[in-house]
Amino acid sequence: MKYWRIEKYIGIEGMSIREFADKCGIAPSTMSRFLNGKTDIQKKNIDKILKVTGLTYEECFEVIEPFG
Repeated sequence: MKYWRIEKYIGIEGMSIREFADKCGIAPSTMSRFLNGKTDIQKKNIDKILKVTGLTYEECFEVIEPFG
């Protein structure tokens, strides 16, 4: 699962994943695995992402189903 709102935020801010992870206080490797859907993320890290992005939980983790 991709988190398009987080990726959009990173792109708008002109950040790399490493820079975004640092701003959130999350290890870059953890952030990368999370954004690539290879691991779940702890609630404390979700809270950090929401604080940095200013998004609500629902906005941040909205899933858009692909057209089939």
